[in-house]
Amino acid sequence: MDTHTAPSPSLLGAHHLVHRPASPEAFLLKATAPVRQNFAFSAELSEAHPLFGDCATRFHDLLFPVESLRQTMLFAARRYFRVPPGWHPVVASGGAAITRLDAWRRGGPPAGIALELGMTPLDVVAGVPRGLECEAAVSIDGERCGTASARLVFLTEGVYRSHRDLGRRQSQNPMAGWDEDRRPAGVPLPEQVGHRDVRNVLVGLPEHTGAAGHEELDFPIDARAAAGLRLAADAPNEVPPLLFLEVSRQVGLLATAELRGFVPSYAVLSRWQAAFRGFAEPGLPLRCTVREGARRADGRVSRDSAGRPVVELRLSFLQGSRVVARISASVLQDC
Repeated sequence: MDTHTAPSPSLLGAHHLVHRPASPEAFLLKATAPVRQNFAFSAELSEAHPLFGDCATRFHDLLFPVESLRQTMLFAARRYFRVPPGWHPVVASGGAAITRLDAWRRGGPPAGIALELGMTPLDVVAGVPRGLECEAAVSIDGERCGTASARLVFLTEGVYRSHRDLGRRQSQNPMAGWDEDRRPAGVPLPEQVGHRDVRNVLVGLPEHTGAAGHEELDFPIDARAAAGLRLAADAPNEVPPLLFLEVSRQVGLLATAELRGFVPSYAVLSRWQAAFRGFAEPGLPLRCTVREGARRADGRVSRDSAGRPVVELRLSFLQGSRVVARISASVLQDC
């Protein structure tokens, strides 16, 4: 086994990454063939981080394992799959789910988290992949309790710049019928979005839009507050995928409270699946629309296998004249 301390400790704290090569040659040569490789990641769930540790709910959330998986993929791409440092990594899709809620409850001494990761190279040319796909099983204090996944693509500098230039023009072009300068309806209290610190509130109160029976909630996103979180030390000029997950969690708690009467302190984002469409530009207006997924015919809230209320949501992130991400998510009421 090849053991390393992975990069970016500021977000994840002290943590370890172990490569589990399928052959002795891979261990001895410190390089891998372009085939699936397995890794193990372990860390302590942070209670002191200004975002990860600022929690007014009773649960650890999906932010930590998702960011752990992303950073592990970036490290493995350079170290084990020989992806050139000049190629730009882009998250094309990602997801996470809680499969056993009890393990995610906060309380007692700091919990340990572990990810068992399998990474598969994609579009291999001359032994170097143009992308990576990763699936991970998540355990907390030794109990298997979740999943996480992501797909990265690697762009050359020229391709990356052309995508950014096109996206920037589209982001600066206002969407028809949308007033970019309108004032938000207000700002939620931190506990309404699962936090204690007002600096971690990234969304405004929603406006109701859409026709009867197809109601949508429209949330403005506070670009200044989002930039202040410094969630992407490795890409400071981009809107990071972790921001979309955090905003999804915040609007999910607000939307289920508004639509179904959920209590934010007892609610948890239990499933998240995202597909990204190009780059959102930092500093430009960004908003999120939310609507409820398919409802039961009798109008009642759905329930999971344990009988707990659960609401499926469909989220769209919009900037200028384009949709930059589409997300499906579930919010669970623990009662």
